[in-house]
Amino acid sequence: MAAACAWDALPEHLQERILSLLPLTALLPVAAVSRGLRRLLRSPAFHALLTPHRLDAFFLLSPRLAFHPLSRRLLPVPPPAAAPVLSSASPSRLVTADSLLRLPPLPASSYLLAVVVPISSCRCREYTLVAVTTGPGVRSYTLDSADPSPLWVPRGDLPLPFALLGNAAVSSDRRRLFVLARGPDALLVFDLLTGQWGLLPVVMPHGLTTAHLFVFGGRLFLVGGVERFGMVERVLVWRLEDSEAAAEWAEVGAMPEEVFEELVAGRHGSFWHFQAADRMGIVCLYNAVEGRLVMFDAADGEWTRLSRVSGLDAEESHQWFGHVMEPRMELLLGQPF
Repeated sequence: MAAACAWDALPEHLQERILSLLPLTALLPVAAVSRGLRRLLRSPAFHALLTPHRLDAFFLLSPRLAFHPLSRRLLPVPPPAAAPVLSSASPSRLVTADSLLRLPPLPASSYLLAVVVPISSCRCREYTLVAVTTGPGVRSYTLDSADPSPLWVPRGDLPLPFALLGNAAVSSDRRRLFVLARGPDALLVFDLLTGQWGLLPVVMPHGLTTAHLFVFGGRLFLVGGVERFGMVERVLVWRLEDSEAAAEWAEVGAMPEEVFEELVAGRHGSFWHFQAADRMGIVCLYNAVEGRLVMFDAADGEWTRLSRVSGLDAEESHQWFGHVMEPRMELLLGQPF
């Protein structure tokens, strides 16, 4: 009750700490309540308390449409030139902030594997780009945006043949990339400090298809379809378990049948893959052919069927999914993000 609320009696530093627990997107209506709250939300002291919130991410479905997990809504996307750094799927076009378009072009025959934002710079525009080539071996390059004259620097090679590399999951300390290799299936690790590659000794799940790695709570997870006789029969979630003997993938969840039917749209014989994107334990799986979207939240192991996406043409439906946009201080400052 408003009459019983002692909010105005609280010291300002306690008000700041309470509000800092909310995601940025939830703070927008708070900023409209009064001039005093708007001043507090825009103060440097309040900004210093904020940390990235798992429900702030917008999952990009196309150049003009995004899904927001907090509100379970499909929303229009701001102009790309105003967006902060975006994470990147692999293989991928270079879809990032406008500043990246002025950086040196990608090395020949390479593609962008990851955009890594350091923990200490999570609210500014510093990042490390990782690009790779595949074939007889894996060759890698990195670019540090903090350098006065950023250049693509050759890093370590992995002299093993792979048809392609899947997505890269950034470790919680931002020091390593876990990378899914396909053809043959394998789990690779790239050390961002030394630039060296390694092959982790773990057997990949049998029949794995359209798999996606993600990190949550300091643990590495894998979500993917299980294929039998050319058909995806189910979608499972595994967690990497380390023991003294060896590392192994332990099954920790399965997509419910009704959610699976929503994702594949009943096309079991002809549907063979989905796209995926994740941020802080929230994973969206997207059937671009049918415009079907489902979500998995690793925090509680819950699966959610979402509204069907419609009105996208064939090129648009494949262009951006796999990227995640995270709003920053510009939202609270009244600027576009």
